[in-house]
Amino acid sequence: MSAEPAPPGDSDQPGRDSPDGVRGGELYFQRCRWCRTAVFRRLLCPVCASTDLAWERSAGTGVVRHLAVAGRNTGTPRVLAIIDMREGFWLRSRIVGVSPGTVRVGAVVRLAADSGPGPQELAFRLGDVSHGVEPQAKDRGIFFS
Repeated sequence: MSAEPAPPGDSDQPGRDSPDGVRGGELYFQRCRWCRTAVFRRLLCPVCASTDLAWERSAGTGVVRHLAVAGRNTGTPRVLAIIDMREGFWLRSRIVGVSPGTVRVGAVVRLAADSGPGPQELAFRLGDVSHGVEPQAKDRGIFFS
């Protein structure tokens, strides 16, 4: 069973009216009920292939694993990152509110309050190191699914 209730108005079954990952400024992920693997926006568990995934609310904190700067030639560079979240899953997102040269691998980030409602609009800001965020994500060796 999930530790947090599913987002309001959505089914607990992935693939059927599943949320896009963000609701009301909160980030949601899925956890396999069989092997307890945490994943973000999947139809099945990548470890045991179960479809029995429950939605849980994320604390919204993580650590930058990989980053890249896009749009240098357009004059508006964006920082894109792979973020290992505290609950054990990873996701791709933008890091906002900083110049591209200030973000480093290993930096602590938090979900930005101004993240949009869709998964393409997820944004993170540099977080406070004093909180001691240490993700439990395993390096799966795959950056893009």
